Parts: sequence; C-alpha cells; structure tokens
Amino acid sequence: MSWWHRIRRIISGGGRESASFVAALLGVLVLAGAALGQGISRTSVAVSDGLTWLGDDQRGEVVQVNPVSGRPQTRLQVSGPDSQLEIAQEDGRLIVLNRRTGEITVIDLATLLASGRRQAPPGASSKVLVANGMVFVVDRAAGTVHTADPLTLADVGQTWQAGQPLADAVVDERGVLWLVDHGGTLRSLDWSDGDERFEERSQRQVTGAGPRTVLVPHDQGVTLIGLDGGVVVRDGTGEDVDSSTDRSDAEVIAAQTSPLDLVPASVPSSSTVVLVVGREVLRVDVGAMGCPKPGRPAVFRDKVYVPCKGSGKVVILDRGGSRGGDDVRTSGGADPELVFDDGRLFVNVPGSSTGVLVDPDGATRSLTIRSPELPVKDPDRSPPPSVPPPPPPNPNEPQKPPRNPGNGNGTPPDTGGSTPPSVPSTPPSVGGTAPGAPAGVTVREKSRNASALVVTVSWSAPQSAEPIVGYTVAGSGSFSGGSVSAQTAATSADLSVPCAGTTFCSGGRLDVTVRASTASTAGASGMAAFTVTPPPNNPPPNNPPPVTTTTTPPPPPPPVTTTTTPPPPPPPPPLPSAGAGVITGFTGGVRMPTRTVNMAPPADWASHNGRCEVVNTTWDYAVGIACNATTARISLEEGPNRIVVRAYAASGGGQVDSAGKNVSLLIDECGGKPGCIPKVAPAGVETAPMGVGGLGLLACAFLLRIGVRRGDEDK
Repeated sequence: MSWWHRIRRIISGGGRESASFVAALLGVLVLAGAALGQGISRTSVAVSDGLTWLGDDQRGEVVQVNPVSGRPQTRLQVSGPDSQLEIAQEDGRLIVLNRRTGEITVIDLATLLASGRRQAPPGASSKVLVANGMVFVVDRAAGTVHTADPLTLADVGQTWQAGQPLADAVVDERGVLWLVDHGGTLRSLDWSDGDERFEERSQRQVTGAGPRTVLVPHDQGVTLIGLDGGVVVRDGTGEDVDSSTDRSDAEVIAAQTSPLDLVPASVPSSSTVVLVVGREVLRVDVGAMGCPKPGRPAVFRDKVYVPCKGSGKVVILDRGGSRGGDDVRTSGGADPELVFDDGRLFVNVPGSSTGVLVDPDGATRSLTIRSPELPVKDPDRSPPPSVPPPPPPNPNEPQKPPRNPGNGNGTPPDTGGSTPPSVPSTPPSVGGTAPGAPAGVTVREKSRNASALVVTVSWSAPQSAEPIVGYTVAGSGSFSGGSVSAQTAATSADLSVPCAGTTFCSGGRLDVTVRASTASTAGASGMAAFTVTPPPNNPPPNNPPPVTTTTTPPPPPPPVTTTTTPPPPPPPPPLPSAGAGVITGFTGGVRMPTRTVNMAPPADWASHNGRCEVVNTTWDYAVGIACNATTARISLEEGPNRIVVRAYAASGGGQVDSAGKNVSLLIDECGGKPGCIPKVAPAGVETAPMGVGGLGLLACAFLLRIGVRRGDEDK
C-alpha cells in the first residue's frame, strides 16, 4: 500500500488520532523543506540542456549542436588540424581525447574554458571512461588504469595494474569498471573513495578470450565477444550466458553500449556484423548490402545502425539481421560515425558541414554542423578579470587640496615625498610559460627488415621562456601495439615500429608528434605524417575483396524481398508483452533527485493503443507518457528506486509492466569521508521560521497524542 493510501485511511478514521498524525507529518515536511530547500536550484542547473557535442577532426574542433533547430551554437578549438577526437560528456564537463597526439582536455561547460589537461600515449592504446562523476584513463598497452580528478585530470589515489596488456576496458551504467587482459582474465573493479583505490569485485578466466577480445557494457554487467577464440560471454548482468561462435583472427569493433538482449559488433575485414541476440549469435553479411567495411555500430530503438566506411551511408538491421529500413545517406567529409546522446541518434561526418539526426520513428533530417559565420572560441583564453568598483567616498573625510600636477616644463608632479605604487603592465604569470611547438618536423626511413621499420624524426628547437630539458617523440599507426615513443635531449630521435602481425610496413601511415618539456611544464606538439611505401622488391598488395565489392552492385532485390517480406501484421494485441526491455538507462548524476529515463520500446509497446506511464514502483510515483516515447523525467528518493514502464489496456481491463531497472539517489555529499561536514542551506530570514514552525507542529502532534491516550484511560 502506498504512503498516500495510508494517509487517506488514517485521515478518514477521524478524531484526534488522525489530527496528531497529520500534524506530525506536516512538521516533518516543513522541517525537510527548511533543510533541503536550497537543493532545488542546484538540481535545475544540472538538468540536461538537450544539446549535443560533435567532433570535427579535420579542424580540431568540437561543435555544440541544437537538435531542435538543427544548427550549431558553439565552436571550440581544442586541438590542431587532422585530429582524431573522441568525446565524453557528464556532470557539466566535456572531456576530449585526441588519439592522434594522446592529449586529453577537460572543458567546464559553464565557462567553456579548459580546466585541465593530461598526456596519454597516442594511438589506439589509450581510452577515457566517464561514469558517476569519475574519470578513468586506461592505457591498454601498459595494462594500467589511472583515476583522474574530473576537473584537473590530475591522478587520484593508486594506479591499478593488470601485469600484462589489456584487450579492452569499459564501465557499465552503475560505474563498475570491467577489464579483460590478453590472457583472457575478465575482472570487475569498484573505486573506493575512502581508500582511493580499486577493489576487485569479481574475476574469472574466459577460455578463448585474447588480445582481440572486446567488451560491451550494459546497465549492469558486460557482454564479452572473443572471436579470436570463438567465445561469447555475458557476465554480471543477472542473466549470464556462455556461448560459442566461429573463430576469426581479425579486428572487432563493438558498440560502445547496448541493451542486454541485442549486442552488435563489426568485423571490417570480412564485411560482417556479429549480433548477440539473447543467447543466439548471428553473423550478417553486410557486404551484400553495399557495406564492404562496417564501422562501430549502435543500437537505437531495437534496430542496429552500422556506419559504412568509404560508402557514405549507414545501413540498418533488425534483430534477425535483415534490413531494418532504408539506408541513411551522408555526403562529404570523412566516414560517418554514430553518436548517441539524450535519447537521440546522430550521424556525424567529421569534416562535413552537415550531419543527420535520426528521429524516434526512424525518420531522418539534416543537421548543420559547421557554420563559418559562427566564431571559434579558444578554451585556453583567460577569463575576464573581475574588478570590484571603487568604494564610495566618505562624506566625513576632509577634502585635501590637490597636489601639484606638474609645472609644464617636464618636472614630474609632486608626490609629497612618497613613491606611488608601481602597476605592472601585465598580470604576474602563474607558473612557467610552456614551450612552443617544435617546427620543421620531418620523418625519413632509416632502415627496414622483416621485424621492424626504423625512422628518424628531426625538428627545430622551439622558443621557450625556460630552458628545455628534453623532448618526447611519439608515433602512432595501425601496427601491433598502436604506438611507440622515445625520449631525447637532442633535436632528432629514432623510432622503431614493429612489422610483425600487420601489413603496416608495406603501406601504412605513421603519425608523429614532438613535444618539448621544461623542468616545470610540457609544451605544444609539433606534428608530421609519414607514408610507408612498399619495399622495392615487393609488388604492391592486391586489392582486397571488400574493395572489389564496392564497385559491384548488390544482388537483385526481388528474391530477397519475397523471402523477407512478412505478411500484413495482425491487429495489435490488447496489451504489449510483459517484462519487455523498454528502459535502456538513465541520464543524470547520482545526486540528482530527478532523472531522465531513456527508453527504446519494442514494436508492440510503441504501437500500443492504450495509455502508458513511467512508474517508480518503490515510491509509487507515476508520470504519463506516450507509449512510443523515448525519454521521460521521474522523481527518485534516497537509496535504490525501481523504475518500470506500465501499459494499460485501451478497454481498461488490465495492465502490464516492462522489465524493471534500478537507479539510486545518493544524498550523502560527504561519501563517508571522516571529518566532512555536509552542505546545508544557510540560515536566513525564512529558514528559522520554517524550522520553528516544523518543531511547533511536531509538538502539537505530541500533545494531541497525549490527549488521545488520556481520553482512552478515562473511558
């Protein structure tokens, strides 16, 4: 029975018993309002603004786009041209990783200023994970995880070490970190704020998992796809699965996140998309759909969207691996990439002036991403100084005659024997000035054999206000390990790139960065690119089969159409299927009492002709929604809350609930740290009367209760 029903039953009973209960209840509510009233404004500021940040790799910019107007609103220059940007956003901060250089930048969205930076290895080995206000910087090649301060990106606490390289690392919606190493050990870790270190939750050995294994996170737990050993494992979800599939020693690109019962991953070299549907593993030949090189897929409203590299489009699959809709066409720029934010799916094309927004019903509309008339902002600009106004003159102070302003012959004015304070022309510098970017970076081949390619990198020393103590030279590319680096005090260095296991040494691209360092700071990066040519005695490699299939039209559609077209659907049932996976997750910080519920209702839920609502079953809150809605707002109470979507029959003769998902509200701002004092509303004109009123109501309740007991004793 809900709290409201209990209150109504007590009130309907009449008498002094109900009066004492109501007085006590009102007293508690007034006291709570007096203590927590200041939290409303903080919560409203933290609500999502409905805007999305997209990357423009060619210009090194991040662009804020308004999906309602379809226009960009803000441009920030976070890096140099020809970047490889990856973006994460949470709790009013934007975190950008440039894979080309390994630089990580955090931007405060309230000021659009960079509040912190740190350096990670360039290339594919670095990964930045954000969850519940925490930032984890993963170095897969070194097998380490650093916890970083979300504002400054400085290290916090102990670094976790696997003891060997990591194949992949992800974080689920509950903030649990999942990792799998090259040896096939799958671990889950929790970060302890009190001890400032990771604590291991679980560990298991997955036979068949190896260096090419990938992880896909869910609301809780992960799905492991290890095609190198033909293994698929779901762990930590409450519905764990161990399955097998065909082996494939090839690169696998998995979705960044997905529902529990629909997990996609692409295998570009074989023009294949692997779908884990429930306990079944499907392989879909997207090459036959005109997509010879699939990129990173994403799940949106029970459909799988697959970007096609080099083809200027995105193909759509249903749960069975058949076409789930018309291809989404893109134009210009680089290969399309998928961005899922605030319950919307964006098709971003770095370098292009336009992108595509996919609406909940599958319809598409164009977005303007680049607007030349929109000014570009520098996140490293200094904020305008806050100069307080001069104090008002004191009317009681006697007026002094002005001093001699000068006699017109060059004599300085009379200062009355005192020296005026000197005013610096520029504000004092905080810390040392960082060196500039090394100029004239060149790369040339020095030697090559079957195991390694050695190149010599040279540059000119940059200007620096402090002595340069050394240089960091780094190279990244599609070779084993993804990155190499060297330290030197000279203006040239050799980099040795491994050739084994890849075709890099017969036709790859090496991206090189050079960064100078002083005793106190590191400078900007100078960059260059080097194209590896095939050895003179080896002919160029033949075109791979996927390139050939791009010029071959797909098979004639009539046979496919006749076999995949289902008969007309029957009329919708009176109620959709109970226990369906409608809720995909929640948006908002752990201390936000109102959250956004993200939903992807299946077809029978989206087409239901009755009414639907989102229900907090723990506290009996409900919010009415359209049955095909993809987002809604729901209130939470402290502790765990269970949320479902509830559908009612159009005739009023029944109801069903979707699968529930748990979400928690954390009120304790101290996080259990000793000596911490929680923030409360400051005492003001209104706070004290509210508190006194609450205590008065509680006192009234107590006296009424005594009166009830005495009346009972006199009977």
